[in-house]
Amino acid sequence: MKDYSYLSQILFFGWTLGAIFLLSTITFLIYLKIKEKSFLYYSLYAVFLNVYIAFQAMPLIHEPRIVFGVALTTLINWPVQFVYYLLYTQFIRTFFNFKNKNPKLDKLIVQFIWFMGIICLGFTLLNFFVLHTPSRSITYNFEKFILFFYIPVFVPFAAYVLYKIMRSNDSTKYFIIIGSTIYVSSALISMYFSVTKKIDFPLVFFMIGVLIEFVFFAVALGIRVYQIFEQKNEYQKKLIDQLETNKKLTEYNNQILTDRIENFTKKEIELEFKNSINKLKSKVFRSQVNSHFIFNILNSIKASIISNNKEKSIDHLNKFSKLIRNILNHSLEEYVSLEKEIEITKLYVLLENLRFENQIDFTLKVSKKLSDTNTIKIPPFIIQPFVENAIWHGLANKEGEKKLTINIDRDQDELQIIISDNGIGMHRSTEIQRKKSITHKSLGVDITKERMKLFAQNNNQDYSLTFKNIGSEKKSKGTIVIIKLPFRN
Repeated sequence: MKDYSYLSQILFFGWTLGAIFLLSTITFLIYLKIKEKSFLYYSLYAVFLNVYIAFQAMPLIHEPRIVFGVALTTLINWPVQFVYYLLYTQFIRTFFNFKNKNPKLDKLIVQFIWFMGIICLGFTLLNFFVLHTPSRSITYNFEKFILFFYIPVFVPFAAYVLYKIMRSNDSTKYFIIIGSTIYVSSALISMYFSVTKKIDFPLVFFMIGVLIEFVFFAVALGIRVYQIFEQKNEYQKKLIDQLETNKKLTEYNNQILTDRIENFTKKEIELEFKNSINKLKSKVFRSQVNSHFIFNILNSIKASIISNNKEKSIDHLNKFSKLIRNILNHSLEEYVSLEKEIEITKLYVLLENLRFENQIDFTLKVSKKLSDTNTIKIPPFIIQPFVENAIWHGLANKEGEKKLTINIDRDQDELQIIISDNGIGMHRSTEIQRKKSITHKSLGVDITKERMKLFAQNNNQDYSLTFKNIGSEKKSKGTIVIIKLPFRN
């Protein structure tokens, strides 16, 4: 009778281990097919569960005298149990997608796993290295730990998680709840009888619970596989329908494009023609500005020659030749770099300052926001007309200190150029011209306004040009010109 009972236990162990191994293999193959993480966690859970049961069966397979020591058994037993409980919990989390559907519960489960893991690990180490004495074995301390801490803490938490699963809308929840309830109950019963030593073979309750749980879970996993394949079939059907719709839409759009291509072509031609006109107008404006510019410089050279100052005349000619070279290089360009514009402006002021015997204190500052002036584009010769006005209408009629300052900065999406002088101001300048009956009007500023307007239109933005008198009309301290252009890099 004893031999028959022993053989039955061996067969039951073998049959249980084989069933767990088969289910682990099947769920892992399903994971490779559908890439659902819950199947991977369940497969790994079954593997570690198999290791635990096989480890517990070792004393039964061998003779009772050939068993592992109690301390080693305790140290190996707990980590393996913790790992398969962890994998089981991960399976429940991913199977019901708590991370997205119930983040608070998911966070609570993770915190509970860490809490129980740290407590169990700490108690194991404390028990093995500190609490173990000849009078009380390690097993005695674990019995107290399980009965008075582990079971009272774990049971309410497991019941709470099952309650949350019950409130979900998942069609597999009943199979999972029944299977989990049987599994947890059998584990606790087995654990209780294991520590109390009231029966000889307490693991049988756990193994029976595992087999029943596997039946319910196998049904739940099968339903989930069916749902996944149904979802994939539905997705493929929708994709095919969408492709058909896209095909019809493409044919319809092609027909519309074919019908309207003549109208589009006509509009494109009109737009290109309009742009060509704008470019031609810009070139005409530049030509007028260049002629006006050259005329004033030649007058300066003429004044030096008349005064019989050969050295100044030669210096004027050298700088003028450099200026002319720059003008010719940029005369047909739509835009130039800010660096080139600054170079031309400095050269112009230098030439004009020679005529005033270098009395003009000229300063040009570029903001640190404009780190690379070579990449910033503006219309060529945009600053010169306002500098010319500042010199000839503001500083030329002023006695004493003459200052001319240009500040270039960036204000959000605008390039800002501020030209200021400490001359006689706009009102006195206008009054002087009226008294002298000067009827000639320089076209430089008006042409420059038109060019700035075209530049802004081409960049789909606006520009602004502001003149301010410093001080009052009677006591003017100079003039400020503020130019704001679209920032083009």
